[in-house]
Amino acid sequence: MDASDKKSSEKVIILESGKCSWGKCIFCSFGKKECQRMALEEFKERISRELGNCNIRTLKFFNSGSFLDEAQISGEMRRYLFSKCKESGIGSLIVECRSEHVTEKRLREIRDEIASIGLKLTFAIGLEVADNEVLRKIQKGMTLAQYERAVNELQKQGFGVRTYLMANLPFVGNVKKSLDTSVKYALKHSDSVAIINAFAYGFSPLFEMWLRSDWHPLDKKEFEMLVKEYRKNKKINIYFDDYITYPKFPPELQKKLVGIGKEYLLHPYFNVWQEYISRFYEIPQSKKFVLFLPCSFRKPYSASRTHREILKRLVELRQYPLIHQVMLSNAGVIPREFENKYPFAHYDWQEWLETPQIKKEYIEATQNRIEAYLAAHKYSAVFSYMKPTSESFAALKGACAKLKIKLVSCVDGALYSELKDKEAGLIKRAGDDRDERDAHENLLINRKMLDGMMDVLRKRLC
Repeated sequence: MDASDKKSSEKVIILESGKCSWGKCIFCSFGKKECQRMALEEFKERISRELGNCNIRTLKFFNSGSFLDEAQISGEMRRYLFSKCKESGIGSLIVECRSEHVTEKRLREIRDEIASIGLKLTFAIGLEVADNEVLRKIQKGMTLAQYERAVNELQKQGFGVRTYLMANLPFVGNVKKSLDTSVKYALKHSDSVAIINAFAYGFSPLFEMWLRSDWHPLDKKEFEMLVKEYRKNKKINIYFDDYITYPKFPPELQKKLVGIGKEYLLHPYFNVWQEYISRFYEIPQSKKFVLFLPCSFRKPYSASRTHREILKRLVELRQYPLIHQVMLSNAGVIPREFENKYPFAHYDWQEWLETPQIKKEYIEATQNRIEAYLAAHKYSAVFSYMKPTSESFAALKGACAKLKIKLVSCVDGALYSELKDKEAGLIKRAGDDRDERDAHENLLINRKMLDGMMDVLRKRLC
């Protein structure tokens, strides 16, 4: 085996240097952020660090805009990147650009700069869709004619062309037909094509469309059905979740959600999160068991007295690292790792104002969310430590029964019945006082109750 055989296939570097000159595409968040061009020395340090111990054939360099825009990537930065590619033995470099920055003059400069390096340079253009009307609606700032002009100029100067398409953009009508048309068009004009699953990011208008339920992303199964016929085409690369992340709300959308009823049960912010958690989120690989826990009035949950006492006992278990803690509330199903994310640490459900109708609606909505979560995420066992009389526990029982999943409650029912009268009236008297609100949950941190929880877990997890 020679040295070239030991090289990894590729590396991706993504950095923000200057604001995209267009910045209006409805699916993109980068263009909405104010960002100064990176200082030359900072750029050099970043590139040197990224490529320091690399042994790769191909480098994909994305600067959140256009490589050819010197307001983002200066000539000095560009030439330094080329020199580091030569030094690292990288044979192929892929960069991104918008069509308006493709000029004969700039391409000739670059062609001369890499002439002695032996570097294959490919320009990736985000066409997204081969439809002028949709391009207008997604505010791409480019037409098919402008795309073709840029492609022709790049090919005339001897550079490679890679076209990026987005599957499931809004306004396309028939998603499959639109993608097929776009792929056929892109293959005609490109050396390679990349199909990306469209996803919404916090600073983008598409995110607000998702909040309004005017658009929804494709999950993995839906996406695979859409692109399966292209899997065998060596000129096409397909990316489902490379750029998917949890919902990130920009500051202007963040607000405290305080109230009760359907508005605060089926709030768009909660709905988007629950869609992400059930359709895109993957549970940590180390987690084999799930323990459903109640929410708390104090946020984040782990700061509440109830959760502090529960956690204090759970960490005693040898199998503690295997237990995935998941909270249930009006906000939905909330894995512990998201408890500090907006809006999960920024809402209050005024439980003392619940009516029988609101309780019914809570159970129905929460059960639906739990069903979606457990249908998507498989655990070796499902446990709960919740008050048997709570609406959350009723929803959990209903979901597990419907899915035919065995639910193991870690609450001693007889002991709970014996102690429950002691908490009567606490919820009503607590009002909006956080410390007093924690008091109504104290039954779960009764020493005997916690001992019972530990006994059940030790027996079941051994």
